[in-house]
Parts: sequence; structure tokens; C-alpha cells
Amino acid sequence: MHISRIELENIKSHVSTAFDLERGTTAITGPNGAGKTSLIEAIAWVMFDHLDYKKDEFVRRGEKKGWARVTFRSNLDDRDYIIYRDTGAGYHVTDPRLDKRIAEKKEEVTRFLWTHLGLEPGTDLKSLFRQAIGVPQGTFTAIFLEGATERKSTFDRLLKVEEYRQAAEKLRETVRYLDNQTADIREKIARGEGELARSERVKAEHTAIISEIGMLEKDVATAEHHSVNLRTVVSSLDVLAEIERSLVSANAEQKRLDESLAEAAKAKSEIAELQPKAAEQEKLESETNELRSRVAVARGRRDQAASIESRVVRLRDSYKANKEELRIAEASVELAAKVPTLETRDRELVEKLANTRAELERDRRFQAEVKNGLCPILSEKCLNLKDGQTLETFISSQFDEFEASIKTFEQERSSLKVELVEAKSAQQIAARLDALRKREEELAAEGKQLNAEKAALDAQLAELPELEKSLEDLERRLAALGDPKTRIRVLEQTAARESEIRRGVSELEANFARLTTDRQEEIEKLDDHADSLRDGNYDRELHNAKRSELSASEKRHAELTATLAVSIKRRDQLAKEVEHFEKLRETIGGGLREKERLEEISAATAFIRDTLKEAAPRVARNYIHHISIEANQLFREITGNGERSLKWTEDYAIIIDDVGFERPFVSLSGGEQMAAALSVRLALLKQLTDIRIAFFDEPTTNMDAERRENLAIEISRITHFDQLFVVSHDETFDNYVDNVIAVG
Repeated sequence: MHISRIELENIKSHVSTAFDLERGTTAITGPNGAGKTSLIEAIAWVMFDHLDYKKDEFVRRGEKKGWARVTFRSNLDDRDYIIYRDTGAGYHVTDPRLDKRIAEKKEEVTRFLWTHLGLEPGTDLKSLFRQAIGVPQGTFTAIFLEGATERKSTFDRLLKVEEYRQAAEKLRETVRYLDNQTADIREKIARGEGELARSERVKAEHTAIISEIGMLEKDVATAEHHSVNLRTVVSSLDVLAEIERSLVSANAEQKRLDESLAEAAKAKSEIAELQPKAAEQEKLESETNELRSRVAVARGRRDQAASIESRVVRLRDSYKANKEELRIAEASVELAAKVPTLETRDRELVEKLANTRAELERDRRFQAEVKNGLCPILSEKCLNLKDGQTLETFISSQFDEFEASIKTFEQERSSLKVELVEAKSAQQIAARLDALRKREEELAAEGKQLNAEKAALDAQLAELPELEKSLEDLERRLAALGDPKTRIRVLEQTAARESEIRRGVSELEANFARLTTDRQEEIEKLDDHADSLRDGNYDRELHNAKRSELSASEKRHAELTATLAVSIKRRDQLAKEVEHFEKLRETIGGGLREKERLEEISAATAFIRDTLKEAAPRVARNYIHHISIEANQLFREITGNGERSLKWTEDYAIIIDDVGFERPFVSLSGGEQMAAALSVRLALLKQLTDIRIAFFDEPTTNMDAERRENLAIEISRITHFDQLFVVSHDETFDNYVDNVIAVG
């Protein structure tokens, strides 16, 4: 196999990158972070479904999706194929020669890779890459430094040794299943043989019930024939009974129609007698209606006069009230005239009170300034003072005069306020004087008008008693007639039905004839059943007797039919049991044969299981033997020393035999460990697969220059591989490889 091209877009540090890969050993170099390892990771992800982290972390930062495409040539058919995978759901294989996709989705792509990589179906691609093809950076020698348990777990899975053990365990379940199936068959055979014990008794009952069903079928047929005959008779009697009822009803209808015809004739005669009275009623109703109209008009006038009288009474009350208000208003005119004088006096009193209070306040301040009777202005004794009187006492006497004046003014103003309020109230009343006088005139005019209207109405109401008396007399005469017009309308309706009644009589006569004919036909049908008639006529008692006989016959038929149905059901059940017993005999025979077959299969399965249990360690030893031989040859090629040999033991440990002295892996130097681990891993690839490609990611980590040089020389000595890829951040391998890819 040969990988010829790798293309990346938006993968880790790669925006859009493509590299053509040649056969031989290729060094992938470049500074840290340049994306060297990303090339190996992309190949592992696309071809071996191996990725150490989430796909989202594999995408270039800031991008939503990335993809990788690997082109390789298959050893199976020596043709190129392109495998594409993206971080979404895209995963497919394309044949560029056909320009067609030949595998879609992960399942189909995996089967394609097993075939074209020369792997057995079911091979764990991830484990194969991680342990042999592309060991992760820094873990190349790690597994060989682990204990035997860890090594066994890792390499058993890779060599598929564990599959033999698992197959043996699964066969244990198969053996258990076969044993259970055999036990079930034995139980079924025993149960079937127990059921067969009652087969003869069931067969005898089946034969007997077939004979019983034959007799029941005859009895059912006889009962059914008898019921059919009775049903015919009863049906005819039912029809005859209905005809008899119809005849009775027709007779009653004939009587009713005759009575209706008599009533129609009588109605015509009565109408002729009532015609004069109807004419008189018509005349009286006309006079009454006219008189009622005149009475209604007169009564309307009477109501109108009463309404006017009520209005006149209310008008008188309004006139009196207005007259009283007018008197009060005229009396208030003189008092209202005093308002200006009172307001002037009120203002004068307010002014005098203000002045007196101001003088009083001034003297009080002056008193506070007087000392020892000296004038505060002249600083001399006041000459108006009496003996023993001081200026201060002199001023105090003046206070009493002012306070007395203030009290007098306040009392006068209080009285004045009361008088002023009354005067202003009188002024408001006096202001309505003109309106009241005008209202008095209006009320007087309206009263005169209403009195005139009432007088006219009273003159018209004189004839009302005579009109009411005449109306009462006419209504009494109408009542005495008894409403002949309404009676005539009712009689006319009765008389108008004469033609309809006569049509009914004709139809009834025709119905009589039909019923008589039908009755005779039904009696003739019963000629062969004389016991159903009495003297050739319908008899209700005989009808009821036949109906009871029919009910008993139908009940007998139903009982026989039900018994027959039960017997048939039992016959069918017994037939199924007989058939079941026949099949059971065949089943028991087949079960015996199946039991023998399962016992043979169980024995063979147990043998295979034991063989697989023994095969697991043998297969492991066989793999280890051949891989150890291949690894020893590779180790000698890599190291260039034919005197030392490498052994890979059954517990997957590496031992170096150095001229008869065995050294375990842990005691080897770093370079020796790398060479030994490299030999075993490459040998694994050669033995397990047709893949001749390997990847070495930073194999010189923590090595000095000399050891890096030695490792480069050792890797350059590896033969029998199509492609080897060494990822390194230095240029150690540049002089020892066939190709160099610089990533930066």
C-alpha cells in the first residue's frame, strides 16, 4: 500500500494544505506548532478512525468545519482510491477512475478499509494504529515498560487472542441453550404421551355424537315444517283479524258519516231561520257603533273639562302665591333703599376703629418710653400733670378713653351688620318686583282663557247622559238577539262539509266491498285448516289457540336447534382433539428425532468450545513465535549487530540476548529500548496486516544529538516497508531519509 497524497482544509493550523507523498522513508520537519503532527493525525482519523480528542478541537480556530482527504494505492487491485472525511457527517470513498463514490458512511468505509488494507473483518482499526502503525508521541516504548497484566490486555486485543476466549464463553451459552431446548423437548414428549392416554375415549365420544347429530337434524326438520305450517295459518288469521277490525271500524265510520249528513241538513234549515235576525243584528251593530263613537267623543270632552278644572285650581294657587310675593317685594322697597347709607356708615365705622386702635397702639409705645414723668422729646416735666400725677399715669388714663370709643364703635358696627344684611335681602326681593307684577298679569289672562274653554265644554256635555242611555238600550237589544251572525258562520261551516262527507261515504262503501272480498279470500285460504274457523267464520278464541300452538312449536324448534348447535360444536371440538392427537403422535415422533439431533449438536458444540479454550494460548504462542523471529531480524538490521538477538516472550515482554546474557527491556539504554520497541511494532505490522506503512512522531524526544543520530541511522536501515514517516522538529533525519517535507 502507498499513500500518495494528503490534503487538509481548516484542520488545526492548516488553512488549506496539500502534500504529495513518495515511497520510502520521509522526514516531516518544521518548528513546533507548524502542524507536523496534524498530518499524521489526519491520516489516522481518515483511514483508522483514530483521534485523541473531539472533532471540534480538530477544526482550525474560528472555523465551523474542516476536512481531510487521503489518496492511496491499494495492494488488492493496484488502483488509487480517495477517502474524504469532514468534521460534520461527511465520510466516503471515491474511485477517481470511475469518478464515483463506492462507499458511504462509516460502516461502508470501514468494510472497504478492512478489504483493501488486507485486514480480517472486525479488526479494531484504532487499536492497530495506536499500537503498531502510528504510536502516539512519547508512548513508543511505554507499553513494554508496563507490567505483564497491562501488556497482556493490550496485545491480546491486538492479536485477537481474546476473541478465542470470548467465543468459548459464548459457546457456553450455546451449550446451555441446547440443553434447555433438549429438556423442553423431553417435557413436550412426556406431556404429549400423557395427552394421548385419553385419545381412545375422545374418538368413541366423537363417533357417538355424530350419530346423535343425525337424529337431531331429523327432529329439527320436522319441528321446522310444523312451525312453517302453523306460521302460515296464524299469518292468515292475523290478516283476517285485521280485516274484522277494519270492518268494525268502517261500520262505526258509516254511522258517524250518516250523523254528519243529518247535521249538515239541519244546519241549512237553521241558517234560513236565522237570516232575519242576522239582518236586524247588522242594523243594531251599525247604530251602536255610531252611538259609541259619539259617547266616546263626549266622554273625551268631559275628561278635557275635568283637566281644565284641575289646571284652574292650580292656577289660582299660583296666583295667590305670586300675590303674596308681590306684597313682600313692595314692602321691601323702602328697606332696600337704605343699603347705600348703611354701607357708607359701615365704612366710616371701620375707618374710625382703625384710627382709634392706631392711636391706642401709639400711646402704649409712648408710655414705654416715659420715665419719671419726663417728656422723652423735651426731657422736661409735663406741665399738664396734676400734683402727684406722673406722665405714665396720665397716658394710662388716655387708654381708657380710646378703649371705650373702640367698644362703642364695635357695638354700633355689629348692629349695623345685621341691619345691612336685612337691607340687602330686601334689595334682592325688591329686584323681582317687576317680574312678579308681569307674572300676575299672565296668570290672570290664562285664568280667563281656561274659564272660557271650560264654559264651552260644559255646554257640549249636556247631551252625554241621553247618549249613554241610548247606547245602553241598543246594547241590551243586541244581547237579546244572541249573536245570530256568529251562529250562522258556524252552521255554514257544518253545511259546507256535506260534499266532503258524501265523498267519504263513497270511499267507505268501496272500502266495505274490498274488505269483504279480502275476508272471503283469507277464509278460502284456511279451507284446509277447518279447526282454525268456527262455522266458516273468524273466531278470536281459535286464533289465540293457534298462536299459542305456534309459540310452543317455535320454542320446540329453537330448543332442538340449540341442542343441535351444541352437539355440532362438541363434535367439532372432538374432531379437533382427534386431529390434535394425530398431529401429537407425529410431533412426538419428530420430537424424538429433534432430541437426538440436539444431543448430537450439543456434544459437537462442547467439543468446539473445549478446542477454542485450548486454541487461545496456542494462537497467542504461534503469533508471538513468528513476530519474535521477524522482530529479531528487524532488530539486527536496525542495530547493525548480528551477535545480539531479540526475543518477545509469551507475556509480551522484550528480552535482549547479548552473547548468552539476557537483559530485560527495563535495563536497556534509551536507544536500545527505542530500537527494540521499533522492531516489535514493525514485526506486528508485517505479521498481522498487509500494511507496510509506519509513522514515528517525535521519536528523538529527550535524546541528545548522538542518540538522535543513532536512531536516524537505525530507522534508515529498515527494509521491507513501503513508507516510513518520521515527524521531527530538528534536521537529524534529513541525511538519512529518501524524502523531506518541510512544514511551516
